[in-house]
Amino acid sequence: MRLKSVESLVPGDVLGQPVYGKSGQVLLQVDVALTSSYIRRLRQYGCTYVFVRDPRTEDVELQQSMSSELRQEIVRKIHRTLDRFANGIERRSLLREGELGATFRDLFNMLFQNVLKNQVVLTNLTSMYSSDTFLYSHCMNVALYAGAVAIGYGYSEAKVRDLGVGAMLHDIGKLAIDRKILDKPGALTEDEKRQVEMHCQLGYDMLTQQPNISRTSAHCALQHHEKFDGTGYPRGLVGEEIHEVGRILAVADVYDALTSNRAYRKAFLPHEAVEVLYGESNAHFDPKFVQLFVKHVNVYPPGTPVTLNQNLSGIVVDINTDQLMRPVVRILQESNRDVTPYDIDLSKHLNFVISRCDDHASVSFVG
Repeated sequence: MRLKSVESLVPGDVLGQPVYGKSGQVLLQVDVALTSSYIRRLRQYGCTYVFVRDPRTEDVELQQSMSSELRQEIVRKIHRTLDRFANGIERRSLLREGELGATFRDLFNMLFQNVLKNQVVLTNLTSMYSSDTFLYSHCMNVALYAGAVAIGYGYSEAKVRDLGVGAMLHDIGKLAIDRKILDKPGALTEDEKRQVEMHCQLGYDMLTQQPNISRTSAHCALQHHEKFDGTGYPRGLVGEEIHEVGRILAVADVYDALTSNRAYRKAFLPHEAVEVLYGESNAHFDPKFVQLFVKHVNVYPPGTPVTLNQNLSGIVVDINTDQLMRPVVRILQESNRDVTPYDIDLSKHLNFVISRCDDHASVSFVG
């Protein structure tokens, strides 16, 4: 199995992983043989890349952080709850009865028990989602990424749960913002920027009304757009003035936004998003949480096409959990010529480095 850009798909390619839609439902199932019609639909869905079967890497399976059934169930429940919350009458009921907090505490508990409790190395979570599911899958993904960082940082289970609930609800204030502004493909006007920036305070105000949502959870909504150098919003806090959960959320939020398919741009590949995180350390992000993120989120999942120095190209086939940036690579080409496949463990052969990660199909993944 290998990653392949949607633009380079050809009829007859066979899906190695399913493609998910807005409510977490499967749009195209694993092992579907793609036709020209299916490929057009994938483009319409806003998908950037998918996993396909490849006889040279038929033994490679994507190491899922969670089952597709659990993923579908959680995204579906998030979708249903947030749609209710977007309705003014339903919103008042959810807040008054404490149902919003109870629902999301239950949802994060499912993530904690089934994923985070036993596994703190996550694979990239977004590539198989179409662009119209961003709002719902983003809630789940950010909670998992932030939870993995918090566990790595030594948070107690109770603190991880508070962070996780806040992470799932960090963008709740956006439901009070005009969708046309949020989805606008071009530059926002100054007035539109001010409206969007209000979502942090709006979300905080909503969450502090909930008797079963902690103040720590509410600070996830309030401070996830603060920047380490003081240039963020809503308060322009600097360094450790920013609540710790806000500094963790900033990293998880930006990474997931970059690697998600969006209606107005293509997804970044995971390693490209990590380059952004490193580039913005000490400016946007607290560098210690960037380092922890890279230790616990695998940006080179099996199936990823890579180019090494010395003109070698191949596919990632396995990870090294203690050195995620140095996986095992199956070499398929030398100097652009096919060779009998062989594996190189980059953790043991330090003279080899990944110089590029792409589809070998002249397609840019950064839009």
